[in-house]
Amino acid sequence: MMSCFLRILLIVFCIGHTPLQAQNKRAKFSVSTTKKYPKKGETIQLVLEAQIFPNWKLYASEPQVVPGPKPAHLVIQPHASFKLVGGLKSINPHKERDPYWKGQVVYFEKKARFTQAIQILESNTQITGKIIYQLCTTNNSSCVQYQDSFQVQLH
Repeated sequence: MMSCFLRILLIVFCIGHTPLQAQNKRAKFSVSTTKKYPKKGETIQLVLEAQIFPNWKLYASEPQVVPGPKPAHLVIQPHASFKLVGGLKSINPHKERDPYWKGQVVYFEKKARFTQAIQILESNTQITGKIIYQLCTTNNSSCVQYQDSFQVQLH
């Protein structure tokens, strides 16, 4: 009887815990491109922008101090209709020596902007992927890693 009760309690805890994690997300991403109708052979920019909650930092794509925060990075589903050109770039991040991490960190507060160059090899394509990033409170007492999936249709 006790074993059954513990299983039910565990299930209730797990079900109740999942929505709480979603509510605790501290940044909201939007994804767009610099051109909705690119021509074959054109290079466009995938633009990822985040609104960051107050008192939180989102770490940039540049390498960070080791050990330290994890840099943001993209995972794009490969497709024959496009190819990535270079890597993910952070646009105007803050850079500072952080006493907690004991080295230079590169991060955003309030708003973040990243770009990824993509060469279009075939028109009418879809870009599917996710951005993986780390957030910490401004006093570094709490850090979390998130990933946001996206899909962009180009005509």
